[in-house]
Amino acid sequence: MQTRALLSLVPLLLCLPAAAQDRPVRGYFADGRGALRALVGAPGAWEAPVVIPEDVLSAGFDGRLLWYKTPSQLVLCSTQDGCRFLTAPEGPAFLHPDRDGALSWYFPAIRQVASIDPESQILQYSDIDDEPEPEPERIGPGLRAARGNGTLLALCDDGFSSLVPLAEVPSFQLLFRDDTKEVPVAESFRLPPAAPGESSTARFRVRNIGSIAVVITRLSIDPGPFKTFDQFFPPRTIAPGEFADFSVRFAPDAPGEYARTLHVNDLKVTLLGSSTAASSVELETPSGWLWLKAGEKVSLGAVERRSLLTRRIRITPPAPAAVTGEGFRLQPTPDPSIFELTFQLDRVGPARGSLTVEARSFPLEVLVNDFPPPTPSFVWMDTAGPAKQIKFRVNLAEAARAAVTGTLTVTFTPDSGLPDDTAIMLLPISARSQPVSFAEGAVESGDLVLQTGSTAGLIRVRVVIGSKSAEESIRISPMPVVLSQAKASIASANAQVTLTGFDTTRSASKVSFTFYLKSGQPAAPGRIDVDVKSAFADYYATVSGGVFGLRAHFPVSGSHTELDSVEVEIVNASGAASAGRLRFE
Repeated sequence: MQTRALLSLVPLLLCLPAAAQDRPVRGYFADGRGALRALVGAPGAWEAPVVIPEDVLSAGFDGRLLWYKTPSQLVLCSTQDGCRFLTAPEGPAFLHPDRDGALSWYFPAIRQVASIDPESQILQYSDIDDEPEPEPERIGPGLRAARGNGTLLALCDDGFSSLVPLAEVPSFQLLFRDDTKEVPVAESFRLPPAAPGESSTARFRVRNIGSIAVVITRLSIDPGPFKTFDQFFPPRTIAPGEFADFSVRFAPDAPGEYARTLHVNDLKVTLLGSSTAASSVELETPSGWLWLKAGEKVSLGAVERRSLLTRRIRITPPAPAAVTGEGFRLQPTPDPSIFELTFQLDRVGPARGSLTVEARSFPLEVLVNDFPPPTPSFVWMDTAGPAKQIKFRVNLAEAARAAVTGTLTVTFTPDSGLPDDTAIMLLPISARSQPVSFAEGAVESGDLVLQTGSTAGLIRVRVVIGSKSAEESIRISPMPVVLSQAKASIASANAQVTLTGFDTTRSASKVSFTFYLKSGQPAAPGRIDVDVKSAFADYYATVSGGVFGLRAHFPVSGSHTELDSVEVEIVNASGAASAGRLRFE
């Protein structure tokens, strides 16, 4: 504690000469409650924040030297030399200036006066005949203290006096966190009992219920079996409506009733705890018996859902025991000191319970794991190819031990220079991802459908079930144009050719037509080549995929009844494709 006092005081003292401060430190004094306080502000508007929170019995400050007395040390601090810690008699000390102006202190416990030896810098003691008259208690430059009836006045050399506020009016509320509830804390609070060597805990919250920020400058507990942990550290500013949490652990070394004071600024709460000798509680582990401490969580390990986990508990000497929590059971054995603890649950995740022995509670936890996921694979029922609807199923390496759902996804990587093909999807939901469900005992899914699209590239189909997955790829290769439908018709003086198909390379550039007469001879003018590269490029810029429809019109001179058929050829980057000879309808 003294080391922390040094770190806290030196910065305060070093800032004394800074005249530009709006709220300079004007003094220090012992508040009579075991704390050293800084006197801040101006007469009529004093504030008294805590500097050192405990074990300060008396103090003084003349503007240059700050001294304060702890139970066994006299501490001297100055801006030039920092702080010195001198061993001193127990109890308070009082300043007792010598006639030559040197400083000395009177120690009532030994009825002696001590001053600092200039060479050894230790206290030199001398006897005194009569108890000296108390000197004015200096608490700052030009300020002395007047105490009485629990109050403290700051008296100026000019005779002006003002009350120093010792007890702050709490603008905060101390609350006990009972699970999700906040329960106001009264003048005392009893922690759960704990056996010697064990502990119990409670979680508290400091909530600012005022309209301005509050600074928590003191959070401490008098020495003993109560300790704060998982806490904030003063000074801590709490905005209006906000809060800060801390916990208290009660860890007695011996049986008995305990009471200590919790300090939050000037708020005092008496912490109560009781401890009685109790039976030892042990858990059997592969390496031997593990001694359990009340209040500390006990991990029983992991177990697969629906499987039975068994552990043995030994209580010495024998004592009644019970367990609570979903899935937990406790059974006696022929040995009165041994209990069989079992756990079984059909729900995945952490499961929590509590073992109670006498009045002590031992939190229990088991991690319930799901069944290992089955390994999936694909079964294709149709041959893969472009512009097709392919049926397939997902098979499982073993029957599902419980209902399980996987995720089926389709991705497409087009060949270089080609865009995505939005026609590639799972049907009938027209999406690239969908869940695949398996009932308990199932070994395969129902029929699934993949639309392959009409663009050259790589289609990847992937299914994931837990940590297991399967993936297969379908290659849509660049190829000449595929004509799925071709038709020729003639009416009056007009011949028409209609083509439907897909171009996996989206690069159709030329279409050729050759008309034939009923005599078998080509009709004039013979082969007709049409450059369609620009027209197809404009078309593909507006659509996804390579599916197209083409209609060509030809005016006929002479008798159209002589026309018999037409041959059509279409060329793309992968080659030429022919529709064969189409007879006019």
